[in-house]
Order: sequence, then structure tokens, then C-alpha cells
Amino acid sequence: MRRHAWALGLVLLTAMPAAAQYPERPVTIIHNYGPGTASDATARTIAEAFAAHFGKPFPVLNRDGAAGVVGARALAGSPPDGYTLMVGPMTALTSQPHLVRDTGLSPEAVAPVCNISANMLGIVVRADSPWRTGPDIVAAAKQRQLIYGATGVVSLTALGVHRMQAAAGGEYQSVAFRSDGASLTELLAGRLDFSATLIANATPQIRAGALRLVGAFADRRYPDFPEVPTLPEQGIAAEQMSYAGLIAPRGTPEPVLAALEAACAAAIGSAPFQRAVAQYGIVVDHRGRAEFAALLAREYRSLGSVLRDLRVQPE
Repeated sequence: MRRHAWALGLVLLTAMPAAAQYPERPVTIIHNYGPGTASDATARTIAEAFAAHFGKPFPVLNRDGAAGVVGARALAGSPPDGYTLMVGPMTALTSQPHLVRDTGLSPEAVAPVCNISANMLGIVVRADSPWRTGPDIVAAAKQRQLIYGATGVVSLTALGVHRMQAAAGGEYQSVAFRSDGASLTELLAGRLDFSATLIANATPQIRAGALRLVGAFADRRYPDFPEVPTLPEQGIAAEQMSYAGLIAPRGTPEPVLAALEAACAAAIGSAPFQRAVAQYGIVVDHRGRAEFAALLAREYRSLGSVLRDLRVQPE
């Protein structure tokens, strides 16, 4: 018993200096989607706050592709030393493992640090579109197949449209983009009928009057546009949320994770982050390590069940 206690004490003593010195060099933050979006702004604002908190640079590296899988795999394959982190949507851990074979990803493949936001998803159209409601889009989709943009053929945004189709009918064809920004660019150019997107990523264009929010795949209205009813409020039973947070590679030392968890809480309360919230319409949903880990596990199980019900097979 004493030998075990002595060994545990030695481990703790060994870990303490490492935690006190962390970080000794720059820390890379991977963002698993493209630049110019609300989630990218979230990653960069968190990185800015971490740099101020720790006194070391936290450069952000965009590793987009495959609905977030490319960046998440890069994170999961990094050394578990706290010098490579990821801030971004968690779809690569919760839905993509059910859709793509052999990703090597799941909530157990990483070390959750903190959840940052609850990304509400929705449908947007060009401001000159005749469609103003979800039922308008469904009615049009029953007349002809509508082409829409999403971040992956079976991403959470596309899954929201799947839910809408299952609930109300219509024919839809998705076009996969590496980021919401690319999808919205094509929508504005008139090459798409609508985009299924994180509403925060479309907020600047909605505020500018270039795009119109039709409705959210949610059980509550988007805070920045409370006048727009959700799709369920419009009679379309289609709900789909997305969460974004901070994760580290599995096996990252406990003292480092604790330091990052504390820094995350401080960053979310910082003035630069609150400015980003106001600018991009980010819906803050801060959760610590334990609660975030439970959320990821629950989302992973829930989305697996939904996708099986939809008979979506992994590719």
C-alpha cells in the first residue's frame, strides 16, 4: 500500500513542474473548417485569449475538409503533450464516425476540454428569393428537386435537411462544400436554391440584407433574429443542433488539461470573445470537461440512432 502511495506521489511531483511550465513554446490550435466563418472567429478569439493568458503564441491552423474529419484526425494523431489542440464543431466526433468508415474518431479518441458554443443550424436563401418560410421551400421541393449547399453530403447541416424531408416531403440534392463560407458564396452567386448552414456563419450577410433566414433546426429561436420562427414552429418537425468546443489528443496530461479548462472559462468571459459573440451571433454554451465529455457521448449515441433510423449507411 505504501509503495502505491509513494509511486502516486512521485507521479504527481513529476507532473507538477510540467504543468507549471506549460506552455514552454507556441501551441497550435487546429480549426477543422475553413476561414471566414463564425467557428473560425471563435477559434481565433479563443487563441487570442489563450496567448494573453499563457504568454505564448497560439497560432490557428485551418485544416478543413470531409465535414471536419481532416482536422479532427490531425488532432487525434498529434502527440498528447498539449502543444496541438483543436477548436471547432464536434461533428467529426459525433456524426461522421457513423457515416464514414475507418475515421478512427469518436468521443473516446480525444480528451475533451470545454464546450464553447451551441451552433444553431438553419436554412438561408437569397434576399430576392420568393421563399420566406419552411413550408414555402417544401412546396417548391415538391414541384422540382431543390439544390442546396451543406458542409458535406451527410453533415449535420445536411442531416437537418434530411429531417425536414422526412417530416414534410420534397426532393433535395445536396452539394458538399468544405465550409459554410463557400456554400454561402455559391448561394449569393445564384447557383444554389438555399444553404443549410450554421446561422452564425450567415449572420453578417443576413444583417446586411443579402440573405434571409427561413428558420432554424432548433427548439428555440435564434437570439439575433427572434422574429423568425423555428422550423418546428412552422409545422416542420426537424431539429438538429451542433456543438463546438476545445479538445486535445487523448492521453494529454491531466495538469495540462486542467490548465486549459481554466483558461477556456476565462477566455469565454473575456471582452474580445464577447465582441465576437456580438458580431457573429455565437450562442455561448460553456461546459467544463466532465459535462462536455458527457455531452459528446450523448450526441454520439443519439446521432448514431437517428442515422440508423434514416438508413444512412457508412461509406
